[in-house]
Amino acid sequence: MKQSIRLAMLSVSLVAVLAGFPAFAQCTTPFASQPTPPSTDAVWIDDSLPSGATVPVGSVTWDTSQYAAGTQSFVHNGAGTNTVRIDDLDKFLKFGSGKIVVYVLIDPCSTTREIKLTFRSATRTAHVYWGENLITGGTKFRRGNLPSTGTWTRLEIPISSPLNMQGHTLEYIQFETYDGRVFFDLVGTDDVGCTPSVASTPSIPSTDDTWVDDDVPVGAYVSFGEWSTAQAANGLQSLAYPYFGQTAIGVVRVSDLLQTTDPGDDLVLYVMNTSCATLLQLKVTWYAGSSSGSIYWGSTGIGGESTSVFMGSTVPTADTWTRIVIPAATIGLDGATITSVKVENRGSQVWVDSIGRSSI
Repeated sequence: MKQSIRLAMLSVSLVAVLAGFPAFAQCTTPFASQPTPPSTDAVWIDDSLPSGATVPVGSVTWDTSQYAAGTQSFVHNGAGTNTVRIDDLDKFLKFGSGKIVVYVLIDPCSTTREIKLTFRSATRTAHVYWGENLITGGTKFRRGNLPSTGTWTRLEIPISSPLNMQGHTLEYIQFETYDGRVFFDLVGTDDVGCTPSVASTPSIPSTDDTWVDDDVPVGAYVSFGEWSTAQAANGLQSLAYPYFGQTAIGVVRVSDLLQTTDPGDDLVLYVMNTSCATLLQLKVTWYAGSSSGSIYWGSTGIGGESTSVFMGSTVPTADTWTRIVIPAATIGLDGATITSVKVENRGSQVWVDSIGRSSI
């Protein structure tokens, strides 16, 4: 009797399937309402990649079924870790309280377990994530739980912290998800913050003997800092150290100069600090082999101030090139062969150019 009932139920189920009735309900992804982003956002990615951008890792899959704006977004879909890296962005990140912005939509029919974003400049890589900590690679800053499914969510990541990339140029963003289906759109910034003014070029005396300007002498090298075309006292570029916050110490140093001076010479260089962040201290040190002499402005904190010549509590004026001239005799290096020059700053960002000597 029980066997007959089971056979009858099986027959009914088979008939229902053959008749086209589903045995269980299917999940249909609804179209998510579009958000209203602030009109002040600076959008880099919406319907297409920026001009010149490349994709060296993974591939960008565009999808017209969901979009926060425009006509499409790009999507990650699949089990495990899904990765795409968008490179050659060349986007300047302003000083101040600005944020990088990304809109995400998690498919309610195929939920993810983690969203991870990686940001890279020439000198820093930062990783942030939401949800579970499943995707490997780098020290990650957790930004909270995953957003709700089925709705566009604006993710904001402060450029100051945890990214620590104020004043940097963003090279790439890497988008990663773990499991599920996630749509990305309207990638950019809130456009809040300060962009350094380009300082006017000063009139450099023709009598200066310039050692470092667009390049270093044969045999010398830049041991700290990097070349930057953003500012130049003369020529096409200057030296600067990336900004890593007001408590960090920036260092520009040129080593193995081996430049001779005559008794009575002045040592000369040009500096320019941006008003986008306050300069707290500036210190310049010249080396002659094992001997050295230094000067400084502003407060203390870099170190070695007790053996340095104090130039005053007022630091050089921001957004303009300042000519620094110090008699070599003042720092005990009269007639010495200069082997290295080091410029240190605390707070702000400082560009250095036209390093040399003057016999006047």
